[in-house]
Amino acid sequence: MDALAHIATPEFAIAFVITFVAATLQSTVGFGFALLSVPLLSLLNPIFAPVPQLIVVLPLTIAIVIREWRAVEPRSTVWIFAGRIPGAFVGVALLKLLSAPALDVLMSSMVLIGVFLVVSTTTFRRTRWTEVVAGGASGVMGMVSAIGGPPIALLYRNDTGPTVRANLGLVFAIGVCITITVRTAAGEVSLDEVVVGLAFIPAVLMGLRASRGLLPRVEGTGLRNAIVVVAGAAALMLLVRGALNW
Repeated sequence: MDALAHIATPEFAIAFVITFVAATLQSTVGFGFALLSVPLLSLLNPIFAPVPQLIVVLPLTIAIVIREWRAVEPRSTVWIFAGRIPGAFVGVALLKLLSAPALDVLMSSMVLIGVFLVVSTTTFRRTRWTEVVAGGASGVMGMVSAIGGPPIALLYRNDTGPTVRANLGLVFAIGVCITITVRTAAGEVSLDEVVVGLAFIPAVLMGLRASRGLLPRVEGTGLRNAIVVVAGAAALMLLVRGALNW
């Protein structure tokens, strides 16, 4: 079945709604698009994720950066990508070496460790070292599963909403470009996946618009708790999926 045939199905309608909700979450909290959409859409139909979600999240992250551009911190981004670029190549190697269940368990374990470190430490500061480490973990996870948000989101957990959304958006935009490029070079992207991804763009734009009314309600402690809860829940979901399919 080609891409157009997949789009003209009830499954695509469900996937469209899931993508809309995921885009609203990302536009409000600063991350969460892939955390919500990739596991659900992978179960619905493998053609819907992860590559189409990588493609469609690019315009979303660019729009978020433009909206919050005053809070961008370029220096932090440089150190994150000092880790993310080599992490992407490690991710490619893992794609070739490990089974899908093993990858799920590995990725979920990495996120859960990060969540544990955040909730168990009273002082969690961003430093060059933590930025590089978070970038590396994000690169690996983004390449393997398109879920590269948790390590970076945990890194910015104690910052304000605009800072979280702006810098995560910038990291994700550049990171998605790297991930798609490396995946394409490795033969891990098909034309059908690109077409399906483009069909999801209206859902993403609708989610971006819907987030406007939610932004004032998600800040401070609420934002920090949301980041930890969403990251932890996604990690547990991946862990369970990997264990069941082992």
